[in-house]
Amino acid sequence: MESVFCEDSSRQMLATLRTRLLVMFAHVGIALDESGKALAQDDAARALAVQEGDAVIDDLENEIDELCLRVMARLQPVAGDLRFVVAALRMVVDLERIGDEAAAIAERVLLLHELPIHEEDMRRLREMFAQARAAFAQASDAFREEDAEAALNLRADEDDALQAEVALLQALMPMPGEDGKVSGDPRAAIHAMLIVRSLTRIWRRSANIAEQIYFMRHGASLKHGRVK
Repeated sequence: MESVFCEDSSRQMLATLRTRLLVMFAHVGIALDESGKALAQDDAARALAVQEGDAVIDDLENEIDELCLRVMARLQPVAGDLRFVVAALRMVVDLERIGDEAAAIAERVLLLHELPIHEEDMRRLREMFAQARAAFAQASDAFREEDAEAALNLRADEDDALQAEVALLQALMPMPGEDGKVSGDPRAAIHAMLIVRSLTRIWRRSANIAEQIYFMRHGASLKHGRVK
């Protein structure tokens, strides 16, 4: 009877850990969505709300860290359960950083609020934002469904992030016209470039999460571009 109780308790702790991770994925996804809307709509109030909501994501990181330590101390997990806990400890770092990048984008929205930005540049930013948000959605779905192959596909697309970043940075770079003067406000270009860097980091950290999902399912590392 005691062994059955211990097994039930172990399953419950691991289920709780998975649930809290799903909650953190959801909060980060909301932060991304809201920062994207703030950017597209030049919505200062929404941008401020994203910054204020970052504390919830920070608290979830701390809570999950503590829960992982309790699971390891009390249950001494092995095999797949151990891989899950290790992957959780790694994923929360990337999730928290993605939340930080959403808050950073919101900050740039506030700084851009009074600055002019070309419509075509904003269109490019919205397009790259959609790509980064889609990468995070893929990572979130892969974790929810424990789909290692989907995670592997996401990681394979990581080079697209670098190509998109380079192309957009080149497009945003202020260039002098025939009269030698730079068109537009250089400050707006700088803020837009920093948004691009945040989007690239979101994309790459989503790929990091994909690595951990693959590790969780197969016990194999995808670090440094190869399975070990």
